[in-house]
Amino acid sequence: MKHIFRPFFLFICCEATFSPVFAEDFPLIMQGKTNTVYLNKSEKPVVQTAMDMFLSDMQEVSDKKPVTGNSLDNASIIVATIGKSIEIDEWLKKQNISTADIKNKWEAFKIEVLQKNNRSCLVVLGSDERGTAYGILELSRIIGVSPWCWWADSAPAKKKSLSLPEGYVNVQQPSVQFRGIFLNDEDWGLMPWSSKNFEATPVKGQIGPKTYAKIFELLLRLRANTIWPAMHECTVPFYFVNGTKEMADKYGIVMATSHCEPLMRNSAGEWDSKRYGEYNYLTNKDSIISYWTERLKKVGQSENIYTIGMRGVHDGQMQGVKTLDEHTKALNQVIQDQRNLLSRYVNADVTKVPQVFVPYKEVLSVYDNGLQVPDDVTLIWCDDNYGYITRLSNEQERKRKGGSGVYYHISYWGRPHDYLWLCTTSTAQIYTEMKRAWDYGAQKLWILNVGDIKPGEYDIEFFMDLAWNINNVHPNNISQHLENWLTREFGSEAGSELTPLMDKYYQLADIRKPEHMGWSRVEEPSVPGNKTPVIDTEFNPFVFGDELQKRANEYSVLANRVKEIGEKIPVEQREAYFELVQYPVCSAAAMNHKLLYAQKARLFARYKLLAANEYANLSTKAFNEIAQMAQTYNTDIQDAKWNRMIDMKPRNLPVFQPSVLPDKILSQSSAPALVWIEGDSIPLEMECPVNLITLVRGANNQTFISLFNRNNKPTKWKVEKAPKWLKIKEVDTTLKFEKKLVVSADWKQITDDFLGICLLTVDDKMYQLNVCTQNINPGILTEANGMIACNAADYKSASKGTQIIQGLGHSAKAVSLPQNGEITYDVYTTSTGEVSLKVALIPGHPVNGGDIRYAVSIDDEKPQVVSYKTGFRTEPWKINVLRNQSLNTTLHKINIPGKHTIRISALDPEVIVDQLMLDFQKGRKFYQIPVEATMNK
Repeated sequence: MKHIFRPFFLFICCEATFSPVFAEDFPLIMQGKTNTVYLNKSEKPVVQTAMDMFLSDMQEVSDKKPVTGNSLDNASIIVATIGKSIEIDEWLKKQNISTADIKNKWEAFKIEVLQKNNRSCLVVLGSDERGTAYGILELSRIIGVSPWCWWADSAPAKKKSLSLPEGYVNVQQPSVQFRGIFLNDEDWGLMPWSSKNFEATPVKGQIGPKTYAKIFELLLRLRANTIWPAMHECTVPFYFVNGTKEMADKYGIVMATSHCEPLMRNSAGEWDSKRYGEYNYLTNKDSIISYWTERLKKVGQSENIYTIGMRGVHDGQMQGVKTLDEHTKALNQVIQDQRNLLSRYVNADVTKVPQVFVPYKEVLSVYDNGLQVPDDVTLIWCDDNYGYITRLSNEQERKRKGGSGVYYHISYWGRPHDYLWLCTTSTAQIYTEMKRAWDYGAQKLWILNVGDIKPGEYDIEFFMDLAWNINNVHPNNISQHLENWLTREFGSEAGSELTPLMDKYYQLADIRKPEHMGWSRVEEPSVPGNKTPVIDTEFNPFVFGDELQKRANEYSVLANRVKEIGEKIPVEQREAYFELVQYPVCSAAAMNHKLLYAQKARLFARYKLLAANEYANLSTKAFNEIAQMAQTYNTDIQDAKWNRMIDMKPRNLPVFQPSVLPDKILSQSSAPALVWIEGDSIPLEMECPVNLITLVRGANNQTFISLFNRNNKPTKWKVEKAPKWLKIKEVDTTLKFEKKLVVSADWKQITDDFLGICLLTVDDKMYQLNVCTQNINPGILTEANGMIACNAADYKSASKGTQIIQGLGHSAKAVSLPQNGEITYDVYTTSTGEVSLKVALIPGHPVNGGDIRYAVSIDDEKPQVVSYKTGFRTEPWKINVLRNQSLNTTLHKINIPGKHTIRISALDPEVIVDQLMLDFQKGRKFYQIPVEATMNK
């Protein structure tokens, strides 16, 4: 793929007065001038559809619509598909326009400015009809029209002048042949929005042709060409709705079906057991063959991709088979019978019929058991529903004629817990997984499970941009794609300000998705209703500076900044801003606040602390914010355009409910304030000497003391007899009944190790505080509070081929190691004895089978080999995908304090290290490895 143009190839003038352009430049938009477009009448509908979209876009941007004409000589814009018109091909030859760079290529286009009859003209050529359509809509991108102009109400800026320079050439073609989306779990958004609002109908559950037209328009703008349509039982099947298939033809969309919908049939909605009998191939083969035949007779001559194989009526195992061998034998016969049908009703040469086989869930075991999938069939590999690909083609499979592809999720319903509400899968994770898939030859078909489309706008476009040009994103510039996107939508100033905020949004959700903050589960057969209740998170409010409050604060800062920037966004862009930025960010923040503050309320209520009331109020406020934002989205934007699209509680799961809060705590008029020291699991019970966490110069650490008022009188505190180097200051908690004191050292006044003693008086109680310091600064990672934590990217040395991936993991800069590659870390410990080493890795899978292991050692000890391969739906896998980390612990012995070297080596491909933690307190309870992420900006 190539793009050839001069720097600053767009000359844009938006002033009130007209600015002339140089004669050789082509004026795409110019005051007082309207371009004439030539489009051959023999073009397929998708080309005319794209042209109609472009003409409408030009009207929107410039208030003028180009006119269409039938004369090549009079046209200033010529649009054509090469090889489809003798007149066009002869004209191209006469004008000496080369088509060699797109000829015989799939969906390629070329845009070129040239001189014709002593004036410039613009030529848009496609290698095929969809290539021509993409070329036309590239012009829409050039004039500033977002693919989300309708789906996110993104209004393009008005322009009075815009030109392409003389010599401008733009040649593009896709990296992946078929690129598309799967509309799934549409029960709470897309289906009710379509059937009850956008395209209201008395037919329950119908998604009509008007809706699909808008979906197909979006796909065309995103340069996607394939769809798996909505298929849940609650939705009228696609082929049962008049006009939907015609819309697909109009927009050039290839129809396909999901892993459990063979031969274009949606068995979840179409299989009628009263009419057909049991959906069991072993006992009811004739009815099933007849059922498939009905559909093939109707759609066999359309452009389709046919799923072969068979699962249950919906997303379940094939009925009737009892053993793996029986399952394999039955599927071999199913595929043979399906191929016979395809050769009869689609193409006698069945090897020319696009077919896919999807080894999803239990079907992968059948495939590995020796299932005979014909060589011309495309293998569609899958992720584990949480964005980590489980399998890719091995060396032998990469030789298959049919090639391979990927079915990938950014939305999912199922165990261990859904994530249907917000879209928070980081683009770094998408890039890492899909680039690896591409490198393994998965280049035939990429399908993205997008749920209801909204609010997954950015992830969808990122995925499609990768599929269009895999080389446009690299491990060290993933965030640049986001900045380009935000700049396109909201301008350069807002784009620059928003990029680090949106990076933080994805990073915080990577640590724990909003939907997973309840620590609850679905599809747990051991509990009533198969759903576990919301419980306390693993974020601990009394370790690492209060990791629970730190997370809440990070979300507060993020949400407040997004709101502040929103005030500066032009009025005509604010609805798009709300949809694309403010709603997802502020909703994620509110969900975290709701659950984290409820956890604090319950904890403090156990000790009758009035702060429990304040935290309970904050939790309730956060719940109400979620409800208000959903209402705003549904009813206040574009005159309720999106009503019923946004559901604040998909599936009505426990995590979406108001938090369980304690009864109101009453004031204890005579009770003094209660003191709670960092690191303690309970508050202080008596006035006695208190040993605080040791302060270490090389770690520059600090610690805190919380003071909880138990009556309505303000808590008073003071420090006496403190050494000059000891700093104790109060930080604002914004609460009336909780004060927080931060204890640190002024290292400028310390020349040696000290034991500092001071007296802390809280109300009428006095506490002796003992604070030790260690005046060491070895210039490497240094122990403090019994531990050393770091991001993997903070290594001392690394083997050749080691790669830092921007935005990936809890650290936002995870490190990918080549097989047999090694990274080392120099650390300085002050403790000795047994120590645990936690290594956090990206929870990927060995995509060619085998194992995924690393070896770890400290100093010269024998390396310990750790496998972090997990079985699908096992408990370790569930923990990993909810955490987006595989956290593995090894035990080591450190005999002397001082400098030590940690070595980690990758024994298998695809080892990606995120963070490390050396901990002498092996029983410490916490969730997040305590190290600040170095963000991309």
